[in-house]
This record gives sequence, C-alpha cells and structure tokens, in this order.
Amino acid sequence: MYSIDQISNAAAQLTGESLEGARLRLGALQRFDQLVPAASADQALLESALASALGAVEGQTRPFGVREAKPVDEGLVLRVERAEDVQALFRLLPYRTRKGPWRGVRGLTVRSDGARLRFGFRTWLYERSWRSATPSVWVAGPHGEDLAALLGAHEEQIRAAGHSVQWDPQRPEPGPKRQEPATRSLVRQLTASYAMGSALLRRPRLWDSLAGYAGLRVDTRMADYGLDWLIERSVAGAQVHDARLIEVLTDHVVGCGLRVLDHACGTEECTVELAPRPGMWGWRGVLTVRSRPASSGLPLQVPRPRPLTAIGDQLGLSRPQTSPSSRDSAVPDGGGAVIQLTGVPCAGGVGRDDLSWVAEQIAAVWAAQGLATAVVLTRGLEPRFSFSDPGQPAWATAPVPDTVPCWRRLRIAPPPGGLWSLEALCDDETVASALAYARRAFDRAFLIGKAADWPYEEQPCGPLVDARILVHRAEPYGRHIPLPTEAGPDTRAVTLTPAESAVQWRQQELGRWAPRHPLTGMLLLNPASQDVPPDAFDLAVEDQLDRYGTPVLGRFPLNRGIICGPGHSTHPPTVLDPQTERPNHAQMLAATEALTRRLWPDSPPATELVRDAQVPQHR
Repeated sequence: MYSIDQISNAAAQLTGESLEGARLRLGALQRFDQLVPAASADQALLESALASALGAVEGQTRPFGVREAKPVDEGLVLRVERAEDVQALFRLLPYRTRKGPWRGVRGLTVRSDGARLRFGFRTWLYERSWRSATPSVWVAGPHGEDLAALLGAHEEQIRAAGHSVQWDPQRPEPGPKRQEPATRSLVRQLTASYAMGSALLRRPRLWDSLAGYAGLRVDTRMADYGLDWLIERSVAGAQVHDARLIEVLTDHVVGCGLRVLDHACGTEECTVELAPRPGMWGWRGVLTVRSRPASSGLPLQVPRPRPLTAIGDQLGLSRPQTSPSSRDSAVPDGGGAVIQLTGVPCAGGVGRDDLSWVAEQIAAVWAAQGLATAVVLTRGLEPRFSFSDPGQPAWATAPVPDTVPCWRRLRIAPPPGGLWSLEALCDDETVASALAYARRAFDRAFLIGKAADWPYEEQPCGPLVDARILVHRAEPYGRHIPLPTEAGPDTRAVTLTPAESAVQWRQQELGRWAPRHPLTGMLLLNPASQDVPPDAFDLAVEDQLDRYGTPVLGRFPLNRGIICGPGHSTHPPTVLDPQTERPNHAQMLAATEALTRRLWPDSPPATELVRDAQVPQHR
C-alpha cells in the first residue's frame, strides 16, 4: 500500500544520500513515521558541535558544506564538499597552549578511520549508557582528498607553535577538575538545544532545494530559556519567502517537527521563528530563519527549486508543484465526514491510546485509497507535574516560548491521499473549530476524546459529528447458561436463543453504563490471531443487538499491547508501513472495507478509489 520509491525520494531529497542507500536504510524500519531518525542525546550533542563549526564557514557551495548526511546505525556519515570545510572542523579540536590555557572543545576527539575521519567524545564528557552507542560522526572529504594528511598537517602546525595536542582518543585525558563557565564552553551551551543543531545537520539539502539558494550562515545565541539557533539565508532573486521551508521544518515525518512561533515577511526580508512543542528534551531554544536578498553587485543566476516529495511536490516538472492538499493552503469548502470513536470507561475497556491507534489504522487505509484523512485528538490542560529536563541549563530562568498545536502529517501517502493529526485542547470552541476545519479540508476525519468519555459528555458535538461509534473488545456471545447447585456444577444447561444471548451480552458488557447521546453502532476488536468470521448464531445475535440500538458495524483486528519508551514508536502499524505479523495489511484492509460499506453503502469499492487516485485531483 506504500511506495518505497516515494518515501526514499522524500528522505534522500533532504539528507543527500543516494536513493539506493535510502531504500536499504528505510527497508529496515518498522514504521515510516520518521524517515530521518533523531539522534540520541550524546550523538546529537556531537553533531550540533560540528554543525556550529560548519555553519560559520564562508564561501560554501552547499549548506553546511555538506553534500550528504547519511544516518548509519546510531551514528552519522558526512560527505563534505571542500577541504576548507574539514579544516573548519579542525578548529574545534582541543589543544593546550604553552602557557597552560586550553583551546578548542575539550573532550572532542578525532582519528583516521580508513579514508574518513571519525569524530567523537571522551567518555567523561557524556553519560555512558548500555542503551546507546558511542557518539560518532564520520567525515568523508572530496574525491581524492587525503584527510589523514590534512589532520597530520594540522597537528604539525599546532606542535610547531609549542602547543600540546589533546584530541587523540588513544591517549587518556582525565578531564577538567572544575566546570568551565557556560559563556566559554561550547558544549555547555549546546547542551540546552543539542537536538536542534543535530536536526539541522541531518537535513542539509533542504536549503538548496528552495528557490534562489545563494548561501547560508548559522550562529547560536544564549537566551534566558536556553540556546537559540539563527540561520541567515541568502536568496538570489526577488522572492525571499518560500512556504515550503516552513512546511518541512514543521513536518514530523521528514522535518524537525517544530511549530511556528512568529512569521513576518516583507519585500526585503522574511523572518520566521519556530519553537518545539512542550516537553521535548534537548530543544530549549528558538530557531530563527532570516531570508534576505544576496548582497552582490553582480547579477546572480537564480537557482531553480528542486521538488520535495514529502510535502507533495511532483517530480518530472519544470518547477515543483505543491499538492493542493497542504494544510497551509487555502481550504476549499468540502463535505467531509467526521466520526467520533469512544469506549466504555472500565478496567477492561478500550482506552484512549487504543482508540487513537484504531483511528489511525483505519484512516491510513483510506489515505492509501486516495482520500484525505485526519485524526483529531482532544486533550486536557497540561499536567502540573513533569520530569525536569536534564538539558535545562543553569542560566535558564524562563520557559521556552509556548506555541499553538498545529496539524501534523502522520505518514507519506500515495497522492492524492493524506494522513494528518491534530491535538486540540478540550474545550467546546477549540474542538468545534478543529472539527469544522476537518470537515472542510478532509474527506474523512476521526475524533478521539481526552478520556473514555462515553457516559460523561455534557454536550454533544452536534452537527459536526456524523457518527458516534463505540469501540469495544469482542467477547463471545453466550449460547448456554449453566445451572449452579450447592453440590457443584450441573451438567445440564439452558440453551439461549439469539435474542436472549443479545440481552445477556449487552447487560454484561454495557449494562452498567448508558450513553448520553445515541450511538451509530459498535466496532468490535477481535484478537488478530483469532480472526474467525461470525457464524449464523453470531449474526442472529447481532441482529438483536441492532434492535437495542447498538448495531455491530464491523470488526477490527486488536493491536498488540502498546509499549511506550525509547526505541518504541508512538504510532501503530498501518498499511502505509512495512508488513507486520499482527495485524497484517490484509486484516486491516478487509476490516476497513467492511466498516466503510456499513457507514456509506453507496460509496465505491476500494478498487475504484485506488484506480481514481492514479489521476491527481485538485481539492
């Protein structure tokens, strides 16, 4: 249901890696919800240190001087364009002067590794963990450039000045006895927002994919909440604004997942400020991108933009054409459907996380069939208690500027399909606004409450919701009632009719709760390993349940237990991800198609939707 070529293009266009390399790397993933992996904390700190040096070099032909940034296992391989960019990294290397003071980034190491250089940290500079590998960045130079000779020449220059080289990882160095002031320590400063610098370095080809790329300069600045990253972007041509820049930086699948804090555009300058969503460790800072016309007396040739598949640009055209389904574009008046999923609030009921997984899996099937789909998740106020950010610097006296939640892409779907999500604050006005937008912008959208709110909703969502579906675990319908006795169980039993079995099932499963508002029906979750179709008796019971106002609209495979933590995705397996054993693509497709037929009997079958999706449609 997904296109490996499409997602490989989307990743390679930002990292610069080859399409074959991107295919091999992405083929090993279990989810396609993050195509450019985020580095671990220690690895990101190392990458941000290198990014700060590469971003300050003048005369580069490519952003950061990097042609390719290829994630490899837990590390990163950089292929730089010029020897000058490698020498800029050498200026970070630590050495001790004849008079005693240190220069460079103390604790940074480098050694030759074949034709490449391997940068790393000494163990006392980072927290070693059995879960994370040693931070490493391999740097490859231009073709034919001997990087080992460059490093040797730099070492000879340092020694000739009477200084002591301190970057060899084979030579032990105990580390400082006391901590350097933050104003003089690059590592201490970068600890506040190491993830931001790493995210920029891992997507170097974003900038020269934009129209009129003429140069880039990166700087950092301490703030009262952390460390800001500032990018001065030079543009050849009159157009300094490019909406695609914001789309990628705010994208969660291939971009940095930031939120727009402020955006001011004029004829001579366009400034956009972006900040992370709350609770993100290692992102204590604001990214400011300032785009200005290139300062040159000579006429500059305006570079043409390159397509970015992740945000809907089409390949093979003279200039990129962005898909009209972008969330930032003007939204035409549509007639999409909104479906609310809810569950029974009990120990064995279906929780909010399970509901959101089911909604995402069903919406992914529709997206693969060419529909624009969305999942709206309502949430309460942010909890007062939270674990402290280990990267919060000592100088931070203010919180990171707050941002407003925005629509986020969940997967890259074959065009014209789309899969999006929004977390909305649970108040009537915000939810109503989000649902009204979802109805206009999407073909089908789901609403998930902040909790198991089936019996507790005070106000119905009114005309903004077309259907309310109760999601419940499938339990077998009783066919007999045993006759208990004091002497023990009786071998005799009373056989139940379908009507009696329906009353018994409804009383046992739903009898203690009553919905405040009418339900459209139920969606039962079957264990994926027990995917057995209902027999004649089960169908007769469900006919009786229909009489009681709880028709069974379909069945969906039950997911495995949801595991939260490092190394585990917060998203379920979908048909837009690699095949999984449980539930598999065939189960999700069949279950979604059956539910679709019950909700919209007149809708075309999936085969017709897929065939129609081959032709781009303007929404």
